[in-house]
Amino acid sequence: MNSKLIRTIFLALAFGFLVLWVLEFRRAGLLESYWLLLLCIVCFLLFQFSRLKAATLAKQAGESEAVSKKNSSASAVGSTPSHSKTGKNRKK
Repeated sequence: MNSKLIRTIFLALAFGFLVLWVLEFRRAGLLESYWLLLLCIVCFLLFQFSRLKAATLAKQAGESEAVSKKNSSASAVGSTPSHSKTGKNRKK
């Protein structure tokens, strides 16, 4: 699945659980609504993990692309024929 879709789902679930927790907290108290708070925190943490994982993968892809460009430009420079010096103005 798309990583942005997964992050959106995690964020929506976290806000939904937060709203449910507030409503349940007002009705029943902390002990009976604690599980909703935990689900909210878990969804926020999963959202953050997914966001950081996508950023790391993008960074690694950018670095590997830069390395491949650097290698291809270095091989192009290395493949140019070298010019030999003629005998003009030779110093001994």
